[in-house]
Amino acid sequence: MFIELNGVRHHYTSVGEGPPIVLVHGLGGSLHAWHGIAANLSLHHNVVALDLRGHGRSDTGKGTFSVKAWAQDVEALIAALELPPVTLVGHSMGTLVAQHLAAHNPEAVDNLVLLGGISYFEPPAKEAYTKRADIAEADGMDALVDDWLQGALAPRTHAKLPQLSGLLRDVFLRNDPHQYAKACRAMAKSPALKREGIGQPTLLMVGDHDRSTPIAMTEELHREIPVSRVKVIPAASHWAHLEQPDVIATNVLEFLT
Repeated sequence: MFIELNGVRHHYTSVGEGPPIVLVHGLGGSLHAWHGIAANLSLHHNVVALDLRGHGRSDTGKGTFSVKAWAQDVEALIAALELPPVTLVGHSMGTLVAQHLAAHNPEAVDNLVLLGGISYFEPPAKEAYTKRADIAEADGMDALVDDWLQGALAPRTHAKLPQLSGLLRDVFLRNDPHQYAKACRAMAKSPALKREGIGQPTLLMVGDHDRSTPIAMTEELHREIPVSRVKVIPAASHWAHLEQPDVIATNVLEFLT
């Protein structure tokens, strides 16, 4: 389905009935990354997923990307669908979007779930995203995919499910390099948040092999968000929702009951 949000045509899905859950994907991903999670959650909930502008089948709009603009798009979707306060689930870059919306419009968000959550970027990390943007624009996605893919999935996943590695490689390579670069720069410029003001109950999940957003980053979020708990996902890396969808869905359902 398609809908216009803040002047940009967006692609989204909505399945199931019950209390609403909204899923926000990460950098270079799309709403389809949530397929396994949504299939489980939709047995008990209305599950809505969105392609952020510049990703998946959504249009890019004009100008640069920003965490604030993506959060405003998610907020606009919630309003357009007339959803009651939602459980907002974000992955990686999507956790920045989710935190921003939860902090700035708490009436729209009842619960928060952050998978591979990002707290903040030290200058070297910001420089790394800027460098990644430059490489994407100069040499295309092929110049980035091998190093990216190695850390996206746990070693066990690469060994046991090589077909998943191949599909994820294809997902990454299908990104438009210029839009991906814009998203990388938005990540590098993501604003600081006062997380002590996030009042929603929050579930923090992280793969035990995640090197992009390691367990230490999740522990920092746990210290800063007043009402939060941590779940470490075994045999999973940064794209844990592809590696362990059943485990993640079960954790979310237990968190909400």
